[in-house]
Amino acid sequence: MSSSMLRKIAIVCAVVLGMGLVGGAGLYLSRTQSEARESVIRAFDDRGRLAAGVVGDTLLASDPKTREWAAAAFASDGDALSGALAAGLDASVPWLAVLRADGTLLGASPAGARERAAALRSDTGFRRAVETGTIAFGDLVTVDGVAWVHAFQPYAAGSGTRVLVLPQRATSMNILLGSALNVAGARSYVIDGAGHVVVASDSTVLGATLPDAAIAAAVGRSNRGTVGHHQFAADAVAASNWRTVLVTSHSALLAPYDRTARSAWLMFAGFAAAVLLMMVIGAGMVVSTSRVAHARLHDQLTGLPSRALFLQSTEAAISQWRRRDGVSSAAGGQVAALFLDLDGFKPVNDTYGHATGDALLKAVAQRLVAATRPEDLVSRFGGDEFLVLCRGLQGEDDAFAVADRIKNYLSEPFEVLGRTVRIGVSIGIATLGGDADQAEALIQNADTALYQAKNNGRGRIERFTPASS
Repeated sequence: MSSSMLRKIAIVCAVVLGMGLVGGAGLYLSRTQSEARESVIRAFDDRGRLAAGVVGDTLLASDPKTREWAAAAFASDGDALSGALAAGLDASVPWLAVLRADGTLLGASPAGARERAAALRSDTGFRRAVETGTIAFGDLVTVDGVAWVHAFQPYAAGSGTRVLVLPQRATSMNILLGSALNVAGARSYVIDGAGHVVVASDSTVLGATLPDAAIAAAVGRSNRGTVGHHQFAADAVAASNWRTVLVTSHSALLAPYDRTARSAWLMFAGFAAAVLLMMVIGAGMVVSTSRVAHARLHDQLTGLPSRALFLQSTEAAISQWRRRDGVSSAAGGQVAALFLDLDGFKPVNDTYGHATGDALLKAVAQRLVAATRPEDLVSRFGGDEFLVLCRGLQGEDDAFAVADRIKNYLSEPFEVLGRTVRIGVSIGIATLGGDADQAEALIQNADTALYQAKNNGRGRIERFTPASS
């Protein structure tokens, strides 16, 4: 090949390389700007979520004190309840009412408020309070030109759950929650389920709709987006059917990034971002690997160790026991397996649905961990069956004591998704020794003992003996 041809090839390669570098740098800068813009918008969205969280926490903060007051003052009936309601009135609270959980009016003061209070059984705030068991706030209403918000405080009384209705002036709510919106750093509003403004950071009249009709329409369709030259974010507020709405102009939102110099600093930032990206990818791979390993060895629903991890731990405990030559129980080296099966779980699952069943299993897992010793290992075997590995026992009586404590813990009622349910447990116990010197054999013996406990009437604790098999 001639030197001329070599030079042409060298020139072409240099041009291609130069164009590639320029094009790559241009694409990189364009992508960096796009990512920066999206990052700013995400930060704005996060501020919206933060504002909603602060507002919701502020609303819920009054629950304990108001609940205590309601339970102490309004647990009576008839004339006594009417008198207590009348005593609770002051300049800031023009009327009070108490409803049953089914919406039946128990009392109201003054008497003229009875019709208004009885109609609140259909209010979204009342339904939310009954469902959640915590204070809830309804939509804004206007009476004689004054905007009000009704607070619904559930509390326990002798005859069951009651709900105290406290009317709140919207102006007072605006003062209370206005400071919570300061975290947003933008035009901020709290609107009720009908789209009426409950709190505003500007001069918007309470009870009106959002001042920007286009934003109001967009909020009705989506939680986030762009309308004209404005960005908005809407987020649900706890203890209510309300939402916070943040609005800001793109020029104000993106100004810091539009002023950033597009020069060597961007190239340096690009290099740093590439390094950071590799670190993030590496960390992500490590986290992903760790999550896969954790998922393999732990139950997804309860977070308890899986059967595979239980077998590994049992084999390790048995190996340690063997190294000590099967020392006597007096030395504190005995190992036992407890096989548990919940009594009455299936009716709960069938009656209230799988969501309640799953929530109950999570609650059972928590109680099992609380009922066992630090050196014990609680595992979900599958369905409503659990395994407990007891290590460092002095003898079989120690294993029985752990099983008895578990039985007592699980016999207490569970509060699951607003319902009170009761279940029991049958337990089989097997200890190392004889032919049970392998993990599978130990579990099998515990299962055999569990089968015996079930046959003997459920809710029992049975030890494995050779006769059991």
